[in-house]
Amino acid sequence: MKEFKVLLINCNTMLDTLVTAGIGIISACLKNAGVEVKMYDTTFYRTADITGDEARTNALQVKATDFADLGIVPEEGDVVEDFVKLVESYKPDLIGLSSIEVTHPLGARLLNAVDHTGVPTIVGGPYATFAPEIVIREKGVHMVCIGEGEAPLVELCEKMRAGEDTTNIANIWAKKNGNILRNALRPPIDLATLPDQDWEVYDKRRFWKPMGGKISVTGTFEMNRGCPYTCTFCINSGYDELYGKLGGYYREQDVDRLVDEMAAKKEQYELTYVYLVAESFLTTTRDRIDRFGRLFKEKVGLPFWVEARPESITPDKVGMLKDIGCEGISVGVESGNFDLRKNVLGRNVTDKTIIKAFDLLRDSGIRVSANNIIGFPTETREMIFDTIKLDRKLKPDGVMVSYFSPYKGATLRDVCEQEGYIKDETIAEDYRLGPSMDMPQMSGKELTGLHRTFPLYVKYPEEEWDDIRRCEPGTPEGDMRFEEYGKRYVADFMS
Repeated sequence: MKEFKVLLINCNTMLDTLVTAGIGIISACLKNAGVEVKMYDTTFYRTADITGDEARTNALQVKATDFADLGIVPEEGDVVEDFVKLVESYKPDLIGLSSIEVTHPLGARLLNAVDHTGVPTIVGGPYATFAPEIVIREKGVHMVCIGEGEAPLVELCEKMRAGEDTTNIANIWAKKNGNILRNALRPPIDLATLPDQDWEVYDKRRFWKPMGGKISVTGTFEMNRGCPYTCTFCINSGYDELYGKLGGYYREQDVDRLVDEMAAKKEQYELTYVYLVAESFLTTTRDRIDRFGRLFKEKVGLPFWVEARPESITPDKVGMLKDIGCEGISVGVESGNFDLRKNVLGRNVTDKTIIKAFDLLRDSGIRVSANNIIGFPTETREMIFDTIKLDRKLKPDGVMVSYFSPYKGATLRDVCEQEGYIKDETIAEDYRLGPSMDMPQMSGKELTGLHRTFPLYVKYPEEEWDDIRRCEPGTPEGDMRFEEYGKRYVADFMS
């Protein structure tokens, strides 16, 4: 068999070390097809002023951790220059870029920088799926993969290796003679046909992940793909629409196979923590939950973290989670304004249901975080305070608040573009770092002030709210007051 080499690019946000299940599975698929795989990882390059974890620490959402304690610091080399050198020395037959919206500009820079080599390139991932017309305009992009990439990428490599035509592969758009050939979407892949993840392509530093104030050797596992819900602020609403006529996007991994992979990876990589990729971990059949709990406790037995929806939390499920070692759970609150939650976000869940979920979790010993989002279109300051007031009733251990980032694929992105809050080609910001939009009822500057003081409003009595409001402005006085309050908050709630 003719040698064939693929260079994958994990265009990642700076020092976000959690391994991604998607790239691990794609690498395994390629290797099973006899393809040699190498990965270029941007994680450890200084590509931003601040990391997402640092931003969340500064906003009083997570305990401070320091990768430098493990000798992990951003590298001094130039991320583009080093990539060009690797391509010129490795001489791959194909370059595959996996990028999300916030990292796509960097990914495009990398591909444009090696356009002179003539190596064919393909871009996949959420941004390529939902903005293919924008992505394929780049001179350094020759093909775009829409939707899932495992099968089309293997087919592409096999046809390239055999010297066959590669412009008629389902899921792939290709440039040819100045035209763009847009091939149809194939049905979603059967998860049972996919191999276990290949983690050998990752730098060993990628397994160190901050969780709950500690840095642990963490493994990521895909429990399901997609989401059974279609919240308008999430790109899963886009996947649901994209695959709607092909049977839908949401699928669940076989529990036995999932746990067996966890057990094997635990031994091979000396894992001490598990991160389960499941948009709503408890939204499944009771038999599946029970079987997972029994097998996980028996074969894996590591602390783990999950996400859940409030309406999926019941006393027996909480008991099961506690019994099998769940260390942390994030529950989606999103907004405390019921009208916004139901009619704008597509989350028809009552305050009563949310409060009941947190009441059930409070005495479990599991670290519970409330996930909140601010900055939705039409959302006002008063609506944000509805969220703050609901959080006060919930009394979570951790208060997480993200900016609404209108990523391509999310239904609300279309609303934001129609209203003129964001342009078609504008890259939405990292949801941890800053707002993406100025809106008539809520400026980005006001949103930034509310974002950093959100936990203060939740945790401290209303008698202090006038003082906390003075911490909002990004002025010398506001910054000084926020720093003082921040020190007090860490001592009171994060020690």
